[in-house]
Amino acid sequence: AYLNAPCKEQIWITAGPEFGENAGKPMIIERALYGLKSSGAAWRQMLSDSIKKMAFTSSKGDPDLYFKPQVKPDGTKYYE
Repeated sequence: AYLNAPCKEQIWITAGPEFGENAGKPMIIERALYGLKSSGAAWRQMLSDSIKKMAFTSSKGDPDLYFKPQVKPDGTKYYE
């Protein structure tokens, strides 16, 4: 799941032998990876942005709880 989130900071690494002729060359990590300290936060922010695009609202008491106000045909308000 972390690989879907973009990496917010610029992280440089040296390519390992599995990269063939590119081994030893500097590379930039573009996506959040397991093991990076900021990966969890980057993934959570990406998920939050996606849920908010679907018109859900974050709860004030628990920011990881999302709801969407709706109205039934009879006028009753409810949350999804």
